[in-house]
Amino acid sequence: MPEDFGLGERWHKVIDALHAVMPVYDRVNRIISFGRDRAYREEGIINALPSAELVLDAGCGPGVMSEVALKKLKINNLVLLDPMLDYLNIAKKRLADNSPEMVLGLFEALPFKTGIFDLIMCGFSLRDSINMNLALGEISKALKKDGKFVVVDLGKPDNFLKRWMIGIWWRFIVPLITIVLVKKRGLFYTALYTTYKKLPKNRELKRNLSIWFSEVIFRVRMLGGVVIVTAKKRKYDYDTHAGEDFYLTENRKIS
Repeated sequence: MPEDFGLGERWHKVIDALHAVMPVYDRVNRIISFGRDRAYREEGIINALPSAELVLDAGCGPGVMSEVALKKLKINNLVLLDPMLDYLNIAKKRLADNSPEMVLGLFEALPFKTGIFDLIMCGFSLRDSINMNLALGEISKALKKDGKFVVVDLGKPDNFLKRWMIGIWWRFIVPLITIVLVKKRGLFYTALYTTYKKLPKNRELKRNLSIWFSEVIFRVRMLGGVVIVTAKKRKYDYDTHAGEDFYLTENRKIS
């Protein structure tokens, strides 16, 4: 059995921090990634399908991953999922020209029928799952046969020295930078170190992904502090439900 990873009981603390930094989220992400956050997203997306009928941006946040994807892929239908309504509303405004559907929900309980999506992508969001292995299973189930999965996220290097250096970056340097940039809001970036501590090492993440997905291509950037993953759904005996009615329940749709 795979080891359990995810935020667990610390999830609410991280969600509270994400809510607090919402007004400065994009700006700070660009700075602490040395301006590379969009390039990393793009690198993951361009290795996915050239086109997709139905795409899920899981943990969409303010919609940056979808914004990048819409420039690189031909997407006919886009669904945004996030546990925070405020972020969904920001994403809706950002992507208004593409009329995405918005769903309030969690990785661990996706409100969709099985075998629905051509592509599911997680842009700096999978690390915020409560139970990462359960989340990966739900994502696999929601994908069509041969559907693609793209992950761009923080990484935890296998090498001890690199892991220590990245830990220092998230624990001390990033909070200091953000406090200088955005004053009191910067204090909430200490929660990023919580997510880093709870991350699996990169080889552990790759092993867990390989349980649910095949053709896992695992790239590392920033000394292993960022991972870019593309994978394909393993063939399971799931029923496929085609058509527009792809929700298990209607009560999570946001108009």
